[in-house]
Amino acid sequence: KMKRVVLYTNSSSVNDATRHYIDTINKAASDLGYTFYFSESIKNIKFNDIILTIVPNNFFKALLLRPFSKTLFWSQGIEPEECWLRENNFLKYYAKNIIEYVSLRFSGMQFLVSEAMQNHYKDKYGINFANFQIMPCYNLHQKKATNLNLAKYDSPTFVYAGSLSAWQNIDETLQVYKHIENIIPEATLTLLTEEKIKAQALIKQYDIQNAKVRYVTLNNLNEELLKYKYGFLLRKDIKVNHVSTPTKMNSYLSSGVIPVYTDAIKDFLKNINLNNFNLRLKSSDSIEEMANTIISFENNESDFTDLNSHIKNIFNDYFNDKKYIEQIKIKLKNYLSN
Repeated sequence: KMKRVVLYTNSSSVNDATRHYIDTINKAASDLGYTFYFSESIKNIKFNDIILTIVPNNFFKALLLRPFSKTLFWSQGIEPEECWLRENNFLKYYAKNIIEYVSLRFSGMQFLVSEAMQNHYKDKYGINFANFQIMPCYNLHQKKATNLNLAKYDSPTFVYAGSLSAWQNIDETLQVYKHIENIIPEATLTLLTEEKIKAQALIKQYDIQNAKVRYVTLNNLNEELLKYKYGFLLRKDIKVNHVSTPTKMNSYLSSGVIPVYTDAIKDFLKNINLNNFNLRLKSSDSIEEMANTIISFENNESDFTDLNSHIKNIFNDYFNDKKYIEQIKIKLKNYLSN
């Protein structure tokens, strides 16, 4: 009898950020002798299939139409809170809470992106997960140290990679950079984004002198990021950010870019340690205070030879495929053999 794990979702929810996560679960399942399938329709899912969902709505549907199937659920973010930020619609928020609760409460095994997320669900719903895996979002491996060009740390080159949504704090990022540029005129900023027109308008709005806009695909991101010294990842002190593990951190570190990030992302406080290369800012700081912290780092830090070994430690522990595949295998086996 063929044993299948079926990823039940619409193809639009499988993107650069989610693919690696799904692949990791797939590898663990394959090692245990399961074949991995993808289906956008519940009709193709047999009653003895194991169903993996990555969107609460799909889980809800699977629970109703395949009530006796074994289920794996990956919670990528706290959807009710994200929805509330976007739309401020109480009815939608309420409905999403119910769907999220059902997905967490009735799935057989859960994948969470952070310990902060686990604590959030515990506080909010009183759920104590029995069989779950915590694994951050990431999709790149560390570039070989030989590709790391130490000369890049001689000039204050800043990069921001990603979309320009409000919750990505792009306005604050540009304001911080503007302050830096006023004090360090040779600083440069590159925005790597698909939203070129919007990016150009923002650069103009904040009167930034040395900025350019480019777009590279995920395949070329690693290579492109090798050129820069600092990468922006500023987030506000809100729940949605507390529980998240933005892939940007992984992208920056994989190419030896020093992340400039805020303490809002709880799991990074514990798992990202670059020693004296840490550029972690307080979310509560003013634009000017943030800029000054970066400027003093730029003026003081000169020897970057050790940076790579600190990054290596993070990849050995926090962004380590082998480690997660082994952990998932143990937990999957435990759940599926019951």
